Amino acid sequence: MTETPWYMRTTDTTGTDKGSPERNRQHIESIAASASEEDDAVVSHLRNAEAQGVAISASQRMAMGYATNARKAANQLDAN
Repeated sequence: MTETPWYMRTTDTTGTDKGSPERNRQHIESIAASASEEDDAVVSHLRNAEAQGVAISASQRMAMGYATNARKAANQLDAN
């Protein structure tokens, strides 16, 4: 059994095929709906703090991942 545990897999679902182009677009839109400039600023602040040696909790790290994926989805929608 060499499958990666669920908690170590990527949270990025924007590249996942949902069966049809329309369903894929709806999925990306639902992720992108949570993107905000405020979340981007918080993620940036936490990454800077982490770079300076501040410990970031697992829940904050997970929230950072979701915010990053939401921004990625919003950028993907803007590009199309």
